Amino acid sequence: MAGTIIVVGSAPCLFSDLEKALQLRPFAAVLLVNGACTAVENADHVLSGHTDKAEVFAAGRRTAFPKAPPWRLHATIDTRRIQEAMQLFPSVTDWHSKNICTGATSIAKGAKLGFALGFEEVILAGAPMGGSGYAATECKTSHYCKRVGDATAQAHRVIQGYRLKLKKLADGEFKNKVFSMSGYTRECLGEPPRV
Repeated sequence: MAGTIIVVGSAPCLFSDLEKALQLRPFAAVLLVNGACTAVENADHVLSGHTDKAEVFAAGRRTAFPKAPPWRLHATIDTRRIQEAMQLFPSVTDWHSKNICTGATSIAKGAKLGFALGFEEVILAGAPMGGSGYAATECKTSHYCKRVGDATAQAHRVIQGYRLKLKKLADGEFKNKVFSMSGYTRECLGEPPRV
């Protein structure tokens, strides 16, 4: 599969970022990450970047959009535990090995998932990685995920670690393939080229 996938995070800018990204790539697929699962009805994919929250995100999406078009729920697992995971998380439609984990937030995991799904270009939306907080539409039951938008000193150190890992990805495997619509991620990855 060629083409573009837009990977959507939960920052307050997600709607304006997604709108601009779709203006650039109107036929792109859409993948919602974690709490963004309750922000956008028309999406092809949802990533539970925290596998243990998969059922929470699935339930939140079903409640928010009971008539949404079909979508696929993705999660990662140690392949030795796949049978157990399938029992614990029956809503997950697609399991992936941990090799798509990056350590640079679930949004970067979403970008790697886009490549695993066969897309050639990834555009990040609603993922400025700047501590702007979360959109009001974010899945309310996801509040116990590690929060990049928290204002504590520990959260600041976590953000710095994520940023360093994203910068390495931007200079390496994401170079000229992953782009962003806003914030620090746009500074690292650049805006998507006009075609």
